[in-house]
Amino acid sequence: MNLFRSNSNWLRHKTIAYLKEKHLALFEPYHKSSIRYFRNFISDSKQWWFVLLFVISLFTISPFINFDFLNFLEISSQTAIYIVDQRTANIATIISITLVVVGFILNNLAVKSPLVYGLLFRKSLLYPIIYLTLSVIGIFIVVSTLRDTLSPFTFTRAVLTGTYLAIIILFLIGMLFRTVFLFSNEKEIDKMLEEELIIEAKNNLKRILIKKHSEELFVSLMSEKGAKEYDWSEAWGSVELSTIKVKEVSTDEIIKHKEKVIHDINLDCISNFISKKKATEQIFYRKLGLETTTTEVNNFVWEKSKANTKWEKKKLRSSLSLKNKPKKEKDNEAMRKFFDQKLEQLSEQDKHRNIEQHLESYIKLYELQMQNQK
Repeated sequence: MNLFRSNSNWLRHKTIAYLKEKHLALFEPYHKSSIRYFRNFISDSKQWWFVLLFVISLFTISPFINFDFLNFLEISSQTAIYIVDQRTANIATIISITLVVVGFILNNLAVKSPLVYGLLFRKSLLYPIIYLTLSVIGIFIVVSTLRDTLSPFTFTRAVLTGTYLAIIILFLIGMLFRTVFLFSNEKEIDKMLEEELIIEAKNNLKRILIKKHSEELFVSLMSEKGAKEYDWSEAWGSVELSTIKVKEVSTDEIIKHKEKVIHDINLDCISNFISKKKATEQIFYRKLGLETTTTEVNNFVWEKSKANTKWEKKKLRSSLSLKNKPKKEKDNEAMRKFFDQKLEQLSEQDKHRNIEQHLESYIKLYELQMQNQK
């Protein structure tokens, strides 16, 4: 977990600390970045399971919690039996009307493109609101079916919890309408798109700088320990051509050397590894950095003419925090491509005033890159 790596022993922590000192403009306050991360996570259409588990958890623990500030609504067991079906019907009607209105507005967006639709779904929290509503309806149906099986207290608490969630759903739908209506205004859309363009540019710059400076810090540590970067000249200088043999690699061996993405590196662990070797010959290393893809996850530091033991390879492997290489690479230039395409369309249509607005966005982008290129 990142919490246990928040110290100078780890490369990511040192790199981020350095970048925050030199490029603070690229970083949001922690609370804003956390909110943005959660919003992006929950807005994904694949996160239905998270919303469903959240609703089930609330209904499950409701009989075991008793906060005074939640008890301003009092419902008797008889009242709960009477209103449980009504609540289900009410929420179902609300979501039906909501979907009809949202569908109408989507057909009348000021700017129609897959990227704008995606931005709308994320900003409005459309997917989590729908999943929350459907989950509450489903749980209400189950509770209604078990009204004679559950104890009066448990049943009443479940209905009360569902009522609170219904109130929250109404509030969220109000926010949904407010956000969706903004997308009927082209100027508002342009403002949001420019904001997303700058955010995308900041993330790309951070990614480039993290990779660059993490490699520099890694090389600096290796140099301090007297290690030398391994290159092809070393390889050809230590091998006779007559001894080279061609070996057929099996499919199993290829799978074993599957590429991994380096998320973090324990610098203290690698430093101790080199110090304990007490090498009589040169120590070599392969240059590593954060967010780089490699197959050398357990043999990137070694002593010349002496292979690492199985235990040493295991030690090196434990010094890395790795991620699987994504099957599908995310397009980190989607917003920039959209702006380039839009600018080209405006040029063909001779809409000079709109072109000027787009050029202002490019100027902000250029200034950001110039201020944070090193």
